[in-house]
Amino acid sequence: MSEMSQVSQLGIPPHAIKLLAYVHLRNIHGSTGAGRTARQITEHLADRPDIELRVLADANDKQRVLPLVKEPWQKFRYHTFASDTSKQQARWFLTDRPVAETYWPDAEVVYCTGESYVPANKAKLVVTAHDASYFEANAHRRDIAYWKTRSKWALLFKKLERKVDIFHTVSQFSAERLAHHFPGIASRIRTVYNGVTPHFFDPVSAEGNAYIQQQHLADRPFVLIPGGLHYRKNAELILAVVPLLLKRFPDLVVAVVNHTDPHYASQTSNFGERFRLLGFVSDEALHALYATATVVWYPSRYEGFGLPIVEAMACGGAVLGSNSSSIPEIAGDAALLADPASSTAHLAALSGMLEDDVARKRYAEAGRQRARLFTWERCASELHDHFAALL
Repeated sequence: MSEMSQVSQLGIPPHAIKLLAYVHLRNIHGSTGAGRTARQITEHLADRPDIELRVLADANDKQRVLPLVKEPWQKFRYHTFASDTSKQQARWFLTDRPVAETYWPDAEVVYCTGESYVPANKAKLVVTAHDASYFEANAHRRDIAYWKTRSKWALLFKKLERKVDIFHTVSQFSAERLAHHFPGIASRIRTVYNGVTPHFFDPVSAEGNAYIQQQHLADRPFVLIPGGLHYRKNAELILAVVPLLLKRFPDLVVAVVNHTDPHYASQTSNFGERFRLLGFVSDEALHALYATATVVWYPSRYEGFGLPIVEAMACGGAVLGSNSSSIPEIAGDAALLADPASSTAHLAALSGMLEDDVARKRYAEAGRQRARLFTWERCASELHDHFAALL
């Protein structure tokens, strides 16, 4: 028997990919969306015996964040740079120096866990691009901040178009839209879905139950809006529907979690105590809110994936979402979907779900089954296969 065969029989991979993962550590603690995705993908790639993973990161972020996130992040091997992340990215963008091999000469694949750029010499470059929202017509409010970000992203994607070997994105919808705006990268786009963090399938923790009691939500119906109030999350429609909903259901509470744009927060002062802006909450509290809510409402205009939808489903929440962007692809038949341009449609759908216990139970059961299709282990496995195909 050959030495290679013996290695394979022992379950030891003949070659573990040397993967340098560039992670914005400042985004992985208290994270939502892209930050949560970067954290879970990195952790699950590191768990694989066929990957030798090291993390490239801002040294100051490493010192500040690692005590907060603890294991497994404190066990990872790191290569750091002294500059602030923004300054370092500008240096990489403008000069293509220092290359990734400066930090780890043996790196075979450099993986940017979000939309960013690290120059490489011989190593292959893979970048996660979540969506094409800043290039779309109606995904963001067109203010000064939007135009600044759009200009920055346009320059970044032109650079990436020339340098990247594989673009990883999180839905077929995002793959199609990225290819539409950047046809030159179409053949290099690979779709790998996000996963659901396993604890969302578990029973609600004592801390989560205590949070529900503290917020006086245990014994009354409430609608949970998990995306905050933002233009992209359809804040205008939410603000139009909520007063009508509260009037129609006198005992109902509407709770909004995660950051809210002050532009919209200022418009809620007349809604009374039954409308709650809860801000960022812990994972334990979020789990409890998903599981306890009568309806989880996510009427977003535009999503590359829509992680709160599958998290809510995993917790047994009955979900109402929008029939736009990636949401139908991710939700399937396990959520009720309505036109994101129609406040009338969302009010009717919400009212129907609040009044129909049988329908809510049906969506909750279908949602838990649907959520089980999305695992971070599968995500890491498929990414590994794409990395290996480059070598």
